[in-house]
Amino acid sequence: MESLKLFSYSRTSTLILLKKLDEKGWDKQPSGFSNTIRWNAGHVYSTAEDYLADADTQFKNPLPEWDQLFLDGTRPADWPEDIPSAKEIIQALEEQKGRIELFFKDKLDQNASTTRDVNGTLLDKVDSSLQFVTWHEGIHLGVMNSLGKVLQ
Repeated sequence: MESLKLFSYSRTSTLILLKKLDEKGWDKQPSGFSNTIRWNAGHVYSTAEDYLADADTQFKNPLPEWDQLFLDGTRPADWPEDIPSAKEIIQALEEQKGRIELFFKDKLDQNASTTRDVNGTLLDKVDSSLQFVTWHEGIHLGVMNSLGKVLQ
């Protein structure tokens, strides 16, 4: 249950930041940054879906089309013209938060459906997958915070 509390804290922090950032800056990519605020926010969403679907194959991504925009190896320069708005991304992150908390509340001690090897760290339990997702989100929260400051 502690992992869910930390996930909730991380997601709440992300949402607070995103709601404060001016949407006019969401697609600006300053020198030294590999992506934008919009990409980082969508990446947090898609990565959580991807890793947690491996943790439990019953966990289904309602927005699989976002993967082609936001998973590793994607970049805004390659996007089509029609991309999710800031409002859509924030709403998806809010919805995802509740869905993850509800779906995984009694499953943290279960073995992962698929074990992921992240640079030698095996995510073989649902709990370890959720911990990775939370850590990953914290990294991108820091990047989005930095982007926001540089763009002010």
